[in-house]
Amino acid sequence: MKDVAKLAGVSIATVSNVLSGNKYVSPELREKVLESIDRLQYRPSKIARSLKIKKSFLVGLMVPDITNPYFAEIARGVENVALEHDYQMFLCNSDGEKAREEETLNSFHSHGVDGVINVAPRMEETVLAELSNGMPMVILDRHLSIENPLIDIIYTNNFKGSAQLARHFLENGHRRFACIAGPKEVPTAVRRLQGFCNELEKFGIGKEEITIYYASFKYEDGYNTMRLIIEQKPRPTAVFAGNDMMAWGAIEAAKERGLRVPEDIAVAGFDNVLYSSLVVPAMTTVNQLKFEAGQTAMRLLLEKIQKKSRRESVFTRKIELDSNLIVRESTLSRRIPEVNQ
Repeated sequence: MKDVAKLAGVSIATVSNVLSGNKYVSPELREKVLESIDRLQYRPSKIARSLKIKKSFLVGLMVPDITNPYFAEIARGVENVALEHDYQMFLCNSDGEKAREEETLNSFHSHGVDGVINVAPRMEETVLAELSNGMPMVILDRHLSIENPLIDIIYTNNFKGSAQLARHFLENGHRRFACIAGPKEVPTAVRRLQGFCNELEKFGIGKEEITIYYASFKYEDGYNTMRLIIEQKPRPTAVFAGNDMMAWGAIEAAKERGLRVPEDIAVAGFDNVLYSSLVVPAMTTVNQLKFEAGQTAMRLLLEKIQKKSRRESVFTRKIELDSNLIVRESTLSRRIPEVNQ
């Protein structure tokens, strides 16, 4: 910066103001500084800047499964806002394991990130609160009762979306159902299953007409579970998978066994990831605001980081995002399958 200031014939403070944009610099001086920067090929050191102002301009993002397009869209939303504010994203995958979640949060601490966005964590609330350890955090895709002022929470109304799907199945004449739910210990999976089953029961569908399987949100889980569903006597006519990955696997398993989707068996998912409209047949699913959720999480985190640095008071914010049913070909049958085929 001293070299740039000397070449431009200005003060170091002027160079600093041009780079930061924090204070007004006349167009003439600004042009001189930029010309000097270009001639000297000067690049500001982010490490030096971080040491001086005690901010790393790094945020940690932890997701359960980086191969799942749902989490990829959230990551895009986080990065979109982060880059606007000169932040870099430090992405880690936990594989949905509590021990790895703890290791990752500790790693974020040791790398000096300014804050963390924690997507669908499975660890206990008390552990989450302890591991935040004074670091701003946004927990995304999990409804918690935690009241830590440095932690904000964003979650989707999973109950509503799955209830809408249940009514859609009923309106199309289905009366026997199978659910490929996510893991029992994941609150999001539980809420989706509850919304679906509660809605069916409201319209007189007994528990004996709803077969529930638990899986781990992966393609192969949907595929393997659908093979079991097909062997049921009598066979369910409609299948609700707890996410689009499992629904995709279920559709492919049904097709391999010679069943027509949706004529012989209807299948729906949850999340509305990109490929859900590209599979054959196109998948009925429940839409979540994934990219927008990532953007919102990053904005909340930035605000929390800034308030903490200014020593302003903060409090826990809880934001519920909407969900809505998207009907496509995988559930639009012209006839209801017979009891057994």
